[in-house]
Amino acid sequence: MAKELWYKTETHIPVLGHRGIKAKYPENTLLSFEKAIALGVDLIEFDVNITADGVPVVIHDCTIDRTSDHTGAVREYTLEELKSFDFGIKFGEEFAGMQIPTLEEVLSLAAGYPRLLLNVEIKDMTYETVDKTIAMLKRFDLEERSVIASFDAEMIRYTKRAYPHMRCQGFPGRYMQNFTEETYDVMFGMGIPISWKTCNDAQIREDVAFARSRGILAWLFCADTEEDVLRCVEYDCDNITGNDPEVALTVLRKRNLHR
Repeated sequence: MAKELWYKTETHIPVLGHRGIKAKYPENTLLSFEKAIALGVDLIEFDVNITADGVPVVIHDCTIDRTSDHTGAVREYTLEELKSFDFGIKFGEEFAGMQIPTLEEVLSLAAGYPRLLLNVEIKDMTYETVDKTIAMLKRFDLEERSVIASFDAEMIRYTKRAYPHMRCQGFPGRYMQNFTEETYDVMFGMGIPISWKTCNDAQIREDVAFARSRGILAWLFCADTEEDVLRCVEYDCDNITGNDPEVALTVLRKRNLHR
């Protein structure tokens, strides 16, 4: 069953919630993920870093400056210290007091939804992070429902060497560090940006065609307007990521492209 969930059909294009619903809730929080799941997304995307005491936590940046009421690197603080910081107040006063979630907490939530897929991005780009992340996925029996992503090509190459059964997601080589052409050989999916300044119609079409030629699924991000969602459909994408996935879900459902 899990294998089938990764692929689009004539009546269903999978939709991914970027850091949950990043546009409406504090990113990478349990609330953000819960709201995305309630909308009916097919996948949630989140990022993994490591604390000073070696605990995998879910946060995009390697520092806490942007999303919390404190500053410094994630690795400078223990989990207990990080849990005492506020990861909601900067997004809005109504979210004051929200905590950084552990990877364990996020996976515990996800495990309750048997059709939910996970896009797990390694932000602390070390083998330790990969190993601890996959060990936790195994603990929750979520390996088949997960893909390991990274902008560091060595992280996904390592993942495939050490854990051949795992799916991996990379990006066009120009966006990745430590990139080699062999990296494409281990990609199950390719994240292709559609809204970065470096992107234009011709480039996106070229990236999608290249992914197709290598047998890699073309995953387009981030589409947050009706126009962008329809562009993704036109590009023949394999899934669509949104900072506000409700936009994609609404557009696709009106066109019988999401069940």
